[in-house]
Amino acid sequence: MPNESSLPPAVVGPAFLQDGTEVWVRPAQPADRDLVERFVGTVSLDALEERYFTALRPSGVPKEGCAPSRPEDRLSLLVLGERGTSVSILGVGEYVRTADRSALAEVAFLVAEPFRGLGIASLLLARLARAARTYGIVRFVARVRSENPEMLEVFRASGFPFTEQRLQDEVDVVFPIVPTEGPESARSAAPPDRHPRHRTARRALA
Repeated sequence: MPNESSLPPAVVGPAFLQDGTEVWVRPAQPADRDLVERFVGTVSLDALEERYFTALRPSGVPKEGCAPSRPEDRLSLLVLGERGTSVSILGVGEYVRTADRSALAEVAFLVAEPFRGLGIASLLLARLARAARTYGIVRFVARVRSENPEMLEVFRASGFPFTEQRLQDEVDVVFPIVPTEGPESARSAAPPDRHPRHRTARRALA
C-alpha cells in the first residue's frame, strides 16, 4: 500500500465539495475493506454495472481496491466524509497502469449516489493525475457507457484535452494529464472559513 508521505503534495488531505462540505482524501488501506464493502452496498446495481468502473470491476472494489499496491502501478483514493455520527466513503477513484512501465493508465470512479453532482469525480481525477505524473504516467484512458453523460461531462469539464473513440455502446476517453488549474481548483476547492457548519473531524478522517 502507498505511504501517504511518499505521494506528491496535495494528493492526500482536505478538500471542499461544491456545496461547501469538507471531505478528506487519502489512499485506500487494507483496514478499509469493511468500510468499502458498506459503501459498495449503498450503490445501486445499475450504477455498479453501468456507470464509473472498468479499471476495477465493482465486485472487486473491496478486495482489490484495498489490497497493498505500488502507487506507480495502481492507486486507489477514497473521499471520506461524515454522515451522521460516523465516517463513510463518498467516492472512490483509481488508476491502474495498463502494462508494465506503460505511460498510460486506466482511470475509474464510483461516487455515492446522494453525492453525485458535487464535484467528487473531478476532485478524484485531479488528485489521481497529480500522483500519476510523479510515476511517469502521462495519459489516462477511461471507458464510459454512452448513456452515462454525467461521467463524460466530468472529462469535458476537466480542463484536460481529450479524444473520444466510440465502440458500440461505450466511449473510450483518452487524455494527457498535463498540469492544469482545472478539475480540483475550479470545482472542489473553497476557503475553509466560508463553510464552518460543514467542517469535518479531520483526525477521524485521516
